[in-house]
This record gives sequence, C-alpha cells and structure tokens, in this order.
Amino acid sequence: MRLRSALSTIACCAFALAGCSGSAGGTRVLVVGWDGATFDLLDPMVAEGELPHVAALMARGRTATLESTRIPISSAAWPTISTGVGPGVHGVYSFFQPEDESYDVRLVSAADVAAPPIWRVLSGRGQRAHVWGVPITYPPEQIDGTLVAGMLSPFGAQYAHPRGLADELRSKGFVPDLGVWRQDQVADLDLIRRQLDLKERELLELAGRQDWRLCMFVFKSLDVLCHRPNLDLQGPEIRELLRRLDAILGRLVQSVGPDTTVVLLSDHGFKSYRRAFNLHRWLVEGGWSVQREGESTGTSAAGPLAQAKASQRAGRLATLDLGVSRAIADVAEGNFGAIRLNVVGREPAGVLTREEVPSALDELTARLGEIELPAGVPVVRRVYRGADLYPGPLQDARVPDLIVEFNPAWRVYTDIFGPPMSVGTQPFPDHALDGILVIAGPSIDGASERPRAQLTDVAPMLYHLMGEPIPARLEGDPNPSIERRPRPVRRLTADQEPGKGSLQGDFGDPDSAGGQEVTSRIESIGYGG
Repeated sequence: MRLRSALSTIACCAFALAGCSGSAGGTRVLVVGWDGATFDLLDPMVAEGELPHVAALMARGRTATLESTRIPISSAAWPTISTGVGPGVHGVYSFFQPEDESYDVRLVSAADVAAPPIWRVLSGRGQRAHVWGVPITYPPEQIDGTLVAGMLSPFGAQYAHPRGLADELRSKGFVPDLGVWRQDQVADLDLIRRQLDLKERELLELAGRQDWRLCMFVFKSLDVLCHRPNLDLQGPEIRELLRRLDAILGRLVQSVGPDTTVVLLSDHGFKSYRRAFNLHRWLVEGGWSVQREGESTGTSAAGPLAQAKASQRAGRLATLDLGVSRAIADVAEGNFGAIRLNVVGREPAGVLTREEVPSALDELTARLGEIELPAGVPVVRRVYRGADLYPGPLQDARVPDLIVEFNPAWRVYTDIFGPPMSVGTQPFPDHALDGILVIAGPSIDGASERPRAQLTDVAPMLYHLMGEPIPARLEGDPNPSIERRPRPVRRLTADQEPGKGSLQGDFGDPDSAGGQEVTSRIESIGYGG
C-alpha cells in the first residue's frame, strides 16, 4: 500500500472524533509567500497606488507584522510556518545540519524537518494540497496533490511530485529558486521576469482547479534580488518586481474565487545596514575562540551561495584550536548572531563540562551586554538562551546555546578578517525580523490595527480557517477572533493524534542525478567525521 493511502486510512480513524473531513465552517485557503517582504517596502507603494491587489486585500481584511525566527533565516522560518512548531521541535535552524560526533555540517533537506508540515497532515486526512516553491521541501513528498520543491532543490534531479513533473518543467525552461545564485553576482532581471511568467502560468492552472483545500505558493525572487550588495531597497528594480508580484497576486486571487480565503505572508523582512559586527572576531579577541598558531587565512567563499557559506564555515573553524576554544560563532543573519559552546560529550573536542555551561552562558551574556559605542550606546539589545527560546527534543543538537539580538542598526556576520565593529559608507541589505501577514476572505473581519504575530501562529490559523482540527503538538495561536463570527477552535488531544509512523514523510525515491552534496569539512585538523 502506498504510504499516503495508509496515511489517509490511519489519520481518518484517529481524527474521527474531531471530524476527519473537517471543513465545518471553513474555506479553501490560498497562501502566497513573498520571501523577504516587509511593510517598510509595501506600505509606501500601497499608499501611492502601485500595489492595487495588496491594497484590496488589506482593505477587506486585516494585517499583522509577522515576526520571523530568531535568527531571521528562510531555512528555519519556512519549516516553522509549515509545521506550526519551532526549531527545537522541527529540528532545522540553518541551511546546514551538524554531522554526528563531528564539527562538519551538511546541507539541510526536507527529510531533516522532524515535524509534519501542513500539506502532509492534510494529505493524511484525504485533503488535497498544491505546494510550490516553499524552501526546504526537497526531496519532494508524495502527497495527495502537487509539490514543486523550492530553495536548495538540485536542478537536474526529480524535484517535483508527481514524478515526471520536474522533467516537464525543465523542458519549459523552469529552474527552482531562479537557478544557482551567488551573493556577489549582478541581478539578472530578465531571468527573474522570464521565470515569473512561466511560474505564473503554472500556478494559475493549479489554482484554477477545484480539487484542493490548500494552495501554498512561495516566490523567492524578492529575497534573491534584495541580497545584492549596495542595493537600494527603495530603488526601481525592487519596485518593478513588487508591481509584478502584485499583478500575479491579483490574477491568483481572481482564479480562486471570492469564497477562498487568501493569506499573503513573508518569512522575514529586509533592511539596509551600515554598521557591522563581526561575532567571530569578538569571540577571538575575548579569548573564547582561540586561533591556531600560524593560521591567518580561511577558505575561499567563491562559488554558489550554499557552497560559499559551507566554505566560509570550514575556513573559519580551520583557524581555531578547537581543543581549547570554549565558544564558536555560529550562524548569523540580519541583526542576529548565534554562539555555540564547545561542550564535552556533545562536541568532538569539547572543552566545557556540562557543569560549567551555565556559568559560561552567564559570563558571555554579561560581556555581550557590555559592548558599547564610544558614546556609551549599547550595541546588543538582548541575549536569548537557545534552550529557553526554542525548547524541544532537538534543541540541544540543532539550536545554538546563545542567540544574540543586536540593535537594528547592526548587521552581524562571522569572518576571520576585520575588526569586531565597523561602519561602512555603502548600505548592505540583509534580513530583518519583521515580515508581513495579510488575510482576507469571506469569514475575515476587517480591522485597521496591525498587531504582531508569530510564525508558529500561521499553521494553526490555516487549519482553523479550513475548518480542520488543529494537531495537539502545535504551539501557536489560531486567532479565531479574526473571523466575523468566531467559531470554536477544534484541537486534537494527544491520544487522537495518528501514530508516529503516519507522521513520517513519503519522499519516494528521487533521482540522485544532479543532486548537490554540500558539506563543510575540517578533517585536516583532526576533528572531521
């Protein structure tokens, strides 16, 4: 028996008390993701009449500022959106996963997401979903519906379900995530336009069908374009792209009809930074990370972005004596940086014992709080304990020990070169915490205020809007008050959840041809896997 058939049978039995078929007072939901969108970009253009379809959704619905994960990065944010749980539970915090008993890492994949995304749960309940472009969905699951994987999909592999769809899309010239891209490359606006035209045709065909409960379509083009160094985020290229995305949004909304609830969201925002903080150099100068004698150069960061980031990490660790370093700079994005302690029994060359960890965290937190500009202005806004921010069974293995939020003027990075603090003359665009959430539909009560919402709120809200019972494990708030006539929230209890086996993904047998094995290797210093 195919797994998705077993899923439907098992899940329906388990959900019988809560209503397996759902839809009690619910609607179909179209989710459109604009990766990297922020109200700082949208609001001025809405006011000027340049985004009429976004404006129409706002006028008949409501908005919220959608807080990203800390740190704000697509690899952690999209699994949080789709599963309704945080990185300590779903297990993905960056674009790389640590290898067991090693300092090495490998590129993350959909198989690393330990919690079931909403389309898998719906498929198990006999509800069809069409999913396109969501990051961290390769290899594609065999769901009831369509799944075209997004960011990090190997272009020559079978990145879509049903099987054969990837070959069909390749024959039309489609490339997932706009192709392999580099942070230092010049934006290919013609490529973006061509891919948007192709993607729009395919999405309109899917959305125009009557066979689905959920469509979730993510556009990565804004994030790709915004990542160019020295780019003016209010410049003509960004405005042209947003107008194009707005036009596509309008046609998608028209195709699904007035009885469908529409959700427009982003996983994080974007802003320009002129001040930079090098967390790696700060740890070195403070004696937390200890450089090896004679080591002054790292690995080149040339090549595609995923490979470049892996090379940067390997090069940075290669400069350190991991046998005496107590702490290591981890992933950084926007005004957030992370620190991982070098713990005995957890890291191969651990230095700190478990008993020493609390005092080390206290000391690091205090030292970070003391960082100031010459005028006495603090640089760090808040320091989080990873275990407190993202609890769960995978917290210790996947989530950094400290997550540092700097003041919004400061971009955080990790490099073996440069001083801890620097001020540049050219703006550097990077991620920001605040994304967007716009909701409109036949049951949605309009409101002018703009509250804050969490990424973990999205999945329970989608279940509720569709009239589906919410899985017991979900962490967020479904916000039933956004409806004109709020319905009771239906939640499953733990004993109504399907068995563990039925929550596992069926990823089929995707071709390895064209796959990308991106790893960070530091075997030369004796601590590789």
